[in-house]
Amino acid sequence: MDLDIPYMDQDQAKALGARWNSESRSWLMPPGSDPLPFAKWLPVSPSPDDPLRAIVGLRQPCWKCREPTMAVVACKDDELGELIFADAGMLQILASQISAEELDAVGAGPLRPRYSYTTECSYWSNGCVRCGALLGEFPLFEEFSEYMSHQNFELPVIAHARVSQDVVYGAPEEDEEEP
Repeated sequence: MDLDIPYMDQDQAKALGARWNSESRSWLMPPGSDPLPFAKWLPVSPSPDDPLRAIVGLRQPCWKCREPTMAVVACKDDELGELIFADAGMLQILASQISAEELDAVGAGPLRPRYSYTTECSYWSNGCVRCGALLGEFPLFEEFSEYMSHQNFELPVIAHARVSQDVVYGAPEEDEEEP
C-alpha cells in the first residue's frame, strides 16, 4: 500500500519497515504488516455519513509520454451544481475509495503520493495511466480553470465517492473571540 511520507518522517517510517520503491517513486507499507503504526501516512477514509459525490475527470496528454490520460480533477456538489477542484487533500480521501482498477477502466492512472521536483516534496496526485508520471496539481488546476471559464463540454463522471463538506470547501474557521 502506498504511503505519503514527508521527508522529515522518512527515518521513522524506515524503522517501521516502510520501503522506497524507486520504480514507482513511492513509499510502500510492507505486505502483511499492521497498518496502525503507518496510519498517519495512509489514505484518509471518509465517514459513512459524508455525502456521496460525483467525481469528474479531465482527459489530457501526459507531459512525459504524450499518451492521453484521464485525471481526477473535481467533485460535484449536487446541491449547488458546482465543480470543486480536487486538490492533494481531496485526492488522499478519494484514494481510499477508488481502486486503481476502477481508475484504469476509465483511462486514469492510480491516485498515490508522488514526488515533485518542482515543489521538492511528495503529495497525493494523479499519474499517467501509461507511464505513471506525476500530473502536477498546478498544471491540472490551470486546465480545470480553462474548462470552467469556457465550459464548451461537460466533464465525464468517472466515479462516486464520499467526501465531506470540510474537504470540499475547507474546514470552517473558528470564530475569534472578541476581547
